[in-house]
Amino acid sequence: MVATFLFSLAGGMLVVLATARTKEISWRFLRLVGFLVLALSCGVTFWLFRQGSTHSTTSHAIILSFGSLSALGAAAIAIMAPRAAQRAMIFTLVTASTGLSGIAAASIMALHSLPSPHDSALIAGLLTVISQCLTAMLAGSITVTWLLGHAYLTATKMTVAPLRHFSRMLSLSVGLRLFFLATSLLFAWFADPSGGAPPTLATLHPSIWNQLLGAWLLVTLRVGIGLFAVAVFAYMISDCVRLRATQSATGILYFGSVFVYVGELANQQLMIECGWPL
Repeated sequence: MVATFLFSLAGGMLVVLATARTKEISWRFLRLVGFLVLALSCGVTFWLFRQGSTHSTTSHAIILSFGSLSALGAAAIAIMAPRAAQRAMIFTLVTASTGLSGIAAASIMALHSLPSPHDSALIAGLLTVISQCLTAMLAGSITVTWLLGHAYLTATKMTVAPLRHFSRMLSLSVGLRLFFLATSLLFAWFADPSGGAPPTLATLHPSIWNQLLGAWLLVTLRVGIGLFAVAVFAYMISDCVRLRATQSATGILYFGSVFVYVGELANQQLMIECGWPL
């Protein structure tokens, strides 16, 4: 569960970073993100290697391969950082591909964490992959944003434009997460025959809705703390950035990141217990 989240976090940080203009960001900040992703990818990959295969041998090898690619790409990003502005296209491509490697590793691990296959395995698997991509986007955007906010203390020549861009990415991530929540709950409701399942969804597992209700504490953490509270924080952050109050925005981002991490970890546990992401 934690390893899956860390792969998503590492991948999401790089994918979000790839959307920004490197000329507007201090190269020391780019190098910092590269080192952090390198540490996360190396740590998780080495831990999985020492732990041994808990899935099929092929899947385990694929996960380790994607984790290794993520680590190598992060090392390349840290090395390339001083010249990122001069080679913006190459840096962006390396950053995006490295981030996607981490997200791919997280998605494979999340699929293997689902309960034994049932009639809704295809839909549950598709929702799980989408959920991991959104986890990466949300956790990555808020982490990169608060790291950049902290960087303004030393990189005084940076404009507020990068922080504004990343805060918009955060707001977009929260919006997509809330939309996914509504869609996932809609599928879960229709999966219950008592809810009047239409023929097209009649093959879904009948106990998904009841399982989610049984895990009410995890659902509360995931929805109340990890989404609605984060949405409030995202609005406050956007307002602070609009006023160019970078230190105030950074302080809010610290608390918001904790809420995001708690919510996404609760979502990982929900997938393990119920086989259904929120």
